[in-house]
Amino acid sequence: MQYSILLAGGLSSRMGEDKAKLQFEGKSLLQRGLSLLETTDNDLILVSGREGFPNSVEDIIPHSGPPGALYSCLNYLLKLEKLDGSPLLIIPVDMPLLNQEVLTTLLTIVQGHDACNFEGEIFPCVVRASENLRQHLEELFNESHELGKKRSMRAVLKFCSSKVIPKSLFADEMFKNINTPEDYKNALLD
Repeated sequence: MQYSILLAGGLSSRMGEDKAKLQFEGKSLLQRGLSLLETTDNDLILVSGREGFPNSVEDIIPHSGPPGALYSCLNYLLKLEKLDGSPLLIIPVDMPLLNQEVLTTLLTIVQGHDACNFEGEIFPCVVRASENLRQHLEELFNESHELGKKRSMRAVLKFCSSKVIPKSLFADEMFKNINTPEDYKNALLD
């Protein structure tokens, strides 16, 4: 089994408009992310923070960033009885240059590990869909909703003892985020 999450519920405050709706090479960033995830061997694709899609997952704790989205998705998987330790691939909606090879590398390397990510990068990453991780996040959010530090994706990857993969395997462009109008303009020009 393998599951995926497309993180699509951010506020897009630096962009000034909904990043998921931005067009890139003829598709919205949201549709582009879904299409990319469909190229991997997924048993279930979750869309976090975005209504109107199959397997849309509403945030349990609004504005809690990617760790909150992960927590919400793990709770969704719990209801489906799918917290079975399967790989859970996570990509953000705002990385349009990711490709199947990057994701397949993560999914191959995670075998034998609880998580993996690229050196110096948070996303894309893979964690295990486990009750242990869900309980850890629940405890953190019960303690406080303050973001950062213990409630950051970096801390989540550390908790999971993530295997760090050399980023040099791929071009830097693969990991570019679109956060501002300038980022978007530059991505269109590349």
